[in-house]
Amino acid sequence: MHDQIKQRLESGETLAIATIVSTFGSTPREIGAKMVVTASGDIMGTIGGGCGEAEVRREAIQSIRTRTPALVKVELMDDIASNSPAVCGGVLDAFIDPWDPEDTRARCRELIVPLTEISSRGEAAVLATLLAADGIEGAAPGDKCLMRDGAVLAGNIVHPGLLQGILKEAAVRLELEQSRRITIELGETGGRADLFFDVITAMRRAVIVGAGHLAIPLVRFAKILGYHVTVLDDRVVYANRERFPEADAVLTGDMAETLGGMDITPQTYIVLITRGHQYDEPCLRKVLDSPARYIGMIGSRRRIQACFLRFRDEEGIPEELLRRVHAPIGLDIGAESPEEIALAIAAEMVKVRRGGKARSRAGRQPD
Repeated sequence: MHDQIKQRLESGETLAIATIVSTFGSTPREIGAKMVVTASGDIMGTIGGGCGEAEVRREAIQSIRTRTPALVKVELMDDIASNSPAVCGGVLDAFIDPWDPEDTRARCRELIVPLTEISSRGEAAVLATLLAADGIEGAAPGDKCLMRDGAVLAGNIVHPGLLQGILKEAAVRLELEQSRRITIELGETGGRADLFFDVITAMRRAVIVGAGHLAIPLVRFAKILGYHVTVLDDRVVYANRERFPEADAVLTGDMAETLGGMDITPQTYIVLITRGHQYDEPCLRKVLDSPARYIGMIGSRRRIQACFLRFRDEEGIPEELLRRVHAPIGLDIGAESPEEIALAIAAEMVKVRRGGKARSRAGRQPD
């Protein structure tokens, strides 16, 4: 989306970006969902469809005309008996932010360049947008601050006390990977700022070790969910582009050795589905103490229990590391076919990312 915004701004077009900044009750989209609206009313993205989205669209067109930000409350309770799937019975606040390429104060042209680069490289950052301010000189709704690695990259928020509070809160939001509307109070001056912290998470990477029949549907599911997908196997006849045209990378070689040489980050999801435990176990040793967000290993309960006992009793691997492993892999949905098992694995990855409550086959429930 940032690419499209950049192109429009460079052509001299003013846009409005509508972002859900808070919700109450059931809403069709989550906090952080965005919709870009043009002066002619065309949209990119969605904040849920239906009458609520139409209302925000109308306000966005008006915001483009006046070049004035607006905070719009949308109630989805008016027609609760409607058959429309967009009627959820909740309330959402959408901040409508006009991006004018000629507005030198907001520095939209300056801001969109690093935003686009961060998105294209799959890096993490936080964009803080001021929704309202009280008692803070020079601050106005729509002011912004783009941060990465604890430093300000671009923006027009300059108040020292406010910037300090924003940087502190941005670190918390990034750690939690959670976009939120936050109020910052400036104690010494009595100022108060209402801000939305929009977390741009680093690219999620799925490393699928084992290129058998199960890997084919799993790659498809992972791509649909937005993962950068790498498939790894030691058999060229299985690990090739003909079998995995949708994968971002297909690697062949010793699986444990190759996996051990990868850059594994907290945004990495590792799925061990090789053709046997004699291959899974060496791979598991390589990643047990890595920062990977998710490690899942296929296999029966009996074989997995035997594997974990060997790791603990013979190799001295701490119990807390073994508890990281989702094994048997996947949610407990009674899956049997490769496609169903792939769905169960992909769903468990979503559960880990979102903090869901569904029961895993490993029997582990979220804390």
